[in-house]
Amino acid sequence: METIRFYLETYGCSLNKSDSDIIVGHLASLGAERVEDSDNANVLILNTCGVKEPTEDRIVHRLETLSGGTVPVVITGCLPRISLDRIKTVIPDFAAVLGPQSIESLGPIVERVFHGERSIVNLESDSGSKLRLFEGPPNSVICTVPICEGCLGSCAYCAVRFARGEVRSHSISEIRDVVERCVHLGYREIRLTSQDAGVFGHDTGEDLVKLLATLDGIDGAHMYRLGMFNPNLVLESIDDIVEVMTSDHYFKFFHVPLQSGSDRILESMARQYTVDQWRLITGMIRKRIPRATIATDIIVGFPGESNDDFELTLELLESIRPSVVNISKYGDRPGTRASKSTEKVDTSIKKARSRQLSDSVHQMVTQENETWIGWSGRVIVTEPGPKGGTVCRNSAYKPIVVHEDLKFGTIVQVEVVSAHRTHLAAQKCRD
Repeated sequence: METIRFYLETYGCSLNKSDSDIIVGHLASLGAERVEDSDNANVLILNTCGVKEPTEDRIVHRLETLSGGTVPVVITGCLPRISLDRIKTVIPDFAAVLGPQSIESLGPIVERVFHGERSIVNLESDSGSKLRLFEGPPNSVICTVPICEGCLGSCAYCAVRFARGEVRSHSISEIRDVVERCVHLGYREIRLTSQDAGVFGHDTGEDLVKLLATLDGIDGAHMYRLGMFNPNLVLESIDDIVEVMTSDHYFKFFHVPLQSGSDRILESMARQYTVDQWRLITGMIRKRIPRATIATDIIVGFPGESNDDFELTLELLESIRPSVVNISKYGDRPGTRASKSTEKVDTSIKKARSRQLSDSVHQMVTQENETWIGWSGRVIVTEPGPKGGTVCRNSAYKPIVVHEDLKFGTIVQVEVVSAHRTHLAAQKCRD
């Protein structure tokens, strides 16, 4: 009998990437084979994202190119729960559509598709834990382990909460077992991912601090990168979180989204924290770990954002100077409160503000990177460089490019010799 050969495309966040690893592990356990060339596949799987309109448009364009083809297409991930009608319109001959918590159901459905069934829709969540199906990516020393999904927020602009739903945390013992297996298999950078790490354990009675402390107890040369947490959910635990993360097992990387420097806009977004609370959290991190990398997110042009609101964002970022700033122009998402607003910001204004903010951030980040020139220390070699060489990470998770062929997963001593907006450049120290 012919083997199922599937080609998998992944869009979106690190949680989606970890879902793809789980999909691969699940299908492999059923005897299916993953192929790296779509021309060799007899089933195509798209693990989709719906957080931003440009990403959705890119996925939709891809589905349009696949419509009418001879190879069946299975669509999973967040987009089916956000824009199901649009999917059905652009690819009416789809084989199957599933939600992001339907990975256990995916295996039997792929088999049904392989045997000729079409137009299957399953948006229901599986009851079991999908983490038990996890399998790390091949040919890499980086793996992404989900700790929970869902959120406690009701942000006015977000459609992902419709897709991921209520908080579902994996147990600490299950996460520990998966991480121990990852370490044994040779993964050196282990990313702990979720929609919001701050909600971990809300549904189970466990908590993030205990999880981090438990994982710290696993011996090995690996390091953890903790994913995003919202300020309001760690106000009481941030001291303990930072304390655990002073361990050598943790990258000193903290992703704390801001979205706007204006309390008026944060309230309109329903973000559930204030600027002062965000400033308090980042200040406590910097006080304990001065060279920590602080990453944040900004939405430009949210409905009702005035020039004064935007200036407050610029001023706050200039004051705190985060190491990483992810900038998004506001765009309507289906079913959200913000999409119904009558105070939309003109597109030309959004573009102008985005350019101004990007210019400011680029200058700020470059200047911060220049403070690392002359630094020397140990780094983990993690992946190929985008333009040659290899990418390494130091304890602050700074991307450091060494223009030598270094073995992935090894720890080497380097010295930073120059700084750029996107990375640091270094030379390997000679023995």
